[in-house]
Amino acid sequence: MTRIATALGRQLARPCGLGGRVVADAMRLVNRRPTRLAIAALDPRPGDAVLDLGCGAGDAIPALQGVVGAGCVTGLDHSDAMIAIASRRCPDAHFCVGRFDALPFADHSFDRILATNVAYFWHDSRAVLAELRRVTRPHGRVVLYVTEAAALARIGLDRSGTHRLFTAATFGQMLGPAARISVVDAGFGVRGLIGTIDG
Repeated sequence: MTRIATALGRQLARPCGLGGRVVADAMRLVNRRPTRLAIAALDPRPGDAVLDLGCGAGDAIPALQGVVGAGCVTGLDHSDAMIAIASRRCPDAHFCVGRFDALPFADHSFDRILATNVAYFWHDSRAVLAELRRVTRPHGRVVLYVTEAAALARIGLDRSGTHRLFTAATFGQMLGPAARISVVDAGFGVRGLIGTIDG
């Protein structure tokens, strides 16, 4: 089980090849409800500049474009393979490959930032959060979603060496006192956590 969990964890962390495409298809189904909930918490508005951080195959991009406009959404991921898929699926969005702790954007570039299922892989969460603050405009909003630790532990990701797992308490500690943490029904009997940071 540990070997399978490690292989799964590696593909979730940095999808590539056939395994990456299979994982992307599976995550599209599993993440449909969490993505919808996270976008509702993000509350994007027409004309907002939105960053989908860790956009993967671009599953959230069409919903974001439907609200803010096609040219206002940027997707960033550290997987070349996922950006290639997302670019084909959503040709009107902007995409780039980059690091979460060194974002290739000017200060105050975005009104809204969405980050679903990526905080598990932040080796230096302080650096990533500092970058998110830097590129968010005054009065902007950052929304992060993670699946609660217990659900990921059930499939062995607590032993994979790839994922940092979160309870509501540890998620709140990472995000800091300005964050609001909500526990949500992510579907399939799984609980998720949404962290919202304003300003």
